[in-house]
Amino acid sequence: MKNILYAIYTTLVFIFVVSCSDTEQFRVNGTIKGEPTMNLRAVYYADGAYRSVITAVRGGEFEFYASSKQPTLLEITDYDYKPLGRLYVSNGNAYEINIDPTDQYAVEAGGSDINTRWADFLRQNADSLRTDAGKAVADYVRTHPDDIVSTLLLLTTFDSSGAVVDADSLMSLIKPEARPSSLTEGYNYMLQRLVTSEALGDMDTIRYIDRGGNLMVFDASKQRCSLLSISVQSDKRTDSIVPALKRMNKKYDKSEFAMLDFSLDSDTTLWKSSIRVDSADWKQGWAPGGLAAIGIGKLGVPSVPFFIVCDSTGNQLYRGPHIKTAEKTIKNILKK
Repeated sequence: MKNILYAIYTTLVFIFVVSCSDTEQFRVNGTIKGEPTMNLRAVYYADGAYRSVITAVRGGEFEFYASSKQPTLLEITDYDYKPLGRLYVSNGNAYEINIDPTDQYAVEAGGSDINTRWADFLRQNADSLRTDAGKAVADYVRTHPDDIVSTLLLLTTFDSSGAVVDADSLMSLIKPEARPSSLTEGYNYMLQRLVTSEALGDMDTIRYIDRGGNLMVFDASKQRCSLLSISVQSDKRTDSIVPALKRMNKKYDKSEFAMLDFSLDSDTTLWKSSIRVDSADWKQGWAPGGLAAIGIGKLGVPSVPFFIVCDSTGNQLYRGPHIKTAEKTIKNILKK
């Protein structure tokens, strides 16, 4: 009799513990194509802080538990932070995700209707997303303003770095109930900083320190067309940015065209190390403060690399992350 009572008691305790844990956390089960053995990271924002879970994948399968009192966006990455898949999660639920590490759009997800529809959209629109993700997301947002998937796509798939005005407009189209503040608070703050009249208005003079340590001023009003290139030491700078700057510096007359190759490296030692191999005879500069540097901070630069092309009035004709687009804009202005 004692054994029976003990068994009943143990069962009740187990049920109580499980029921508590089910409401105080969420579970994610997943598979990875190719059946690898590896480690994963799951990163999300919850209860006022960014949180990270590390879990092992064995034979392509994984499972982990985490907690978020409010629904939140969870991103699954490899150990080097390469994004593999995303879910919209909250406590008290179990989710499933099937990941193809070679194709971010070939994802399947379950556990909620939101995750299923989100993954279905990515798979069904993979070709469009690869060629023009901005248009594909914008089309969905305009036709689904009452769907939280619109918010999730805007946050994760729409590249707002070169289209902050479009991103701001699309966010405003989504109905309040489909864009909870727990998801959008940080994103909206960023947009508000980037779409100010000062950021999008005429570009003013920019003070910088040149290679010789002198304080200089870059004035876009002295030439028909000017380019402000903002970058940090990186492979992209070496492989594509510097070659483009060399082409333009050689092609255009200094009386018509000026450019400032501005660095956001953390200190002058790192900056000078990065430009040592450039063999540059164009203006190169640095200023303390990173994105908040005097003259740069008010331009609302969202990320690097970033390029601004303007005319002699300071009117910004291109703002964005693509050096090729900047180069094409300059070519159209100078007709060369």
